[in-house]
Amino acid sequence: MKRIWLTPAMIAGLLVVYSALSIWQPGGSDVLLFLTHASWAAFALLAAILALKSSRMFEPGMASRRVWLLFGAGMSVLTFSELLWIIYHVSGQQAPYPSAVDISWGIGFVPVLVSLVLQYRALNVQLSPSRKRSILVLYVGVLLISVALSFEYVLSHPGEVVVMQMLVGAYYLIGNLGVAFLATLSLVFLGGGLVARPWVYMVISILLFAVAGLAFSYGTWTHTYATGSNFLSVLSDAGYLAGYMMAAAGGYRQLTLHLHPAIK
Repeated sequence: MKRIWLTPAMIAGLLVVYSALSIWQPGGSDVLLFLTHASWAAFALLAAILALKSSRMFEPGMASRRVWLLFGAGMSVLTFSELLWIIYHVSGQQAPYPSAVDISWGIGFVPVLVSLVLQYRALNVQLSPSRKRSILVLYVGVLLISVALSFEYVLSHPGEVVVMQMLVGAYYLIGNLGVAFLATLSLVFLGGGLVARPWVYMVISILLFAVAGLAFSYGTWTHTYATGSNFLSVLSDAGYLAGYMMAAAGGYRQLTLHLHPAIK
């Protein structure tokens, strides 16, 4: 019998180690900053490879094949984004906000979103209208609170946030919450069946990206985000790391499924 708890336990253990490093910061904040982005790049690459390999489990033309191809493509672009940031860092340049890193990350998240939409449709999610409304109200509330906090800072600090930063922040905010809404509907619907297990990891990954993205956007707007400097920053960085690890775990779970040959 497979120990299905082993993967979540390993992810939790790595997050504990990362949190400890964020608190004690051996080698200083610069080392932690590099380690953070290198870890993101490594797990994003692993997620991309496993997702693309998972797509080969399905015949051409099948919806599941397109879903995994899109997710793998998105993770590949996100890997490039993280590597691009490392290049900025190693060359001694300070990446502006927004920069090519933010643009490529935003582009990479589009196929991830499309893959989630396709999977949501393939699952044929059947939830009661009242449950859907409850989840929608929750996310609209989070959106309104986030917008209110952001605009409160912008209005009280005129001139500190340029228009482009506001547009990028709004894109991340609306995009993250929109994806998280679909992910939540899928997570509520998914059962404990064998086929559903990989997508439990995937939708949790998307939810973690949403939380991390919200924390990053707010921290960037308010100039409080700096790796390892405060709780908000640790929440954002650990959230992204956990999201990439969960995405890789989803691909691994798909590859290790023992499906009947007829549905491969």
